[in-house]
Amino acid sequence: MQTLAEIMTRDVVTVSDEATLREAAAILTERQISGAPVVNPEGALVGILSESDLLNEVKKREALPRITAFGLFIAPEATVRRLYHEGADLAVRTVMTTSVISASEEMSVQEASRLLLNKKINRLPVVNTEGALVGIVTREDILKAVFSL
Repeated sequence: MQTLAEIMTRDVVTVSDEATLREAAAILTERQISGAPVVNPEGALVGILSESDLLNEVKKREALPRITAFGLFIAPEATVRRLYHEGADLAVRTVMTTSVISASEEMSVQEASRLLLNKKINRLPVVNTEGALVGIVTREDILKAVFSL
């Protein structure tokens, strides 16, 4: 039975939680990937960022600061939005998914396939026993393994 250690990508493209959404979008498009694990300055896995997170207007709107006094807006929201270029300068940590579903290197390909399908996710960070990110498995990796491509 194949394990994730056998099929995972070890050279993982990550995004810093301090990067801007613009920087993260550039990384994803340059590397032609639809998402990536998010790490803090110490390299610990703290989230997942997907194209959906980057395009989610609700998440970006909620992350934009509101300048208020006694519950009243001092600056119109349109002004604040313009300052943040429609959210492009927000930090990744403001829109990333923080409830990360990860797997161990010993997990079977079949179990990982079920997990991806049941949780409706596209990528699975692989962590070692200390919780450090050591790889990533995508739906494409699973397809290649299952169909020996």
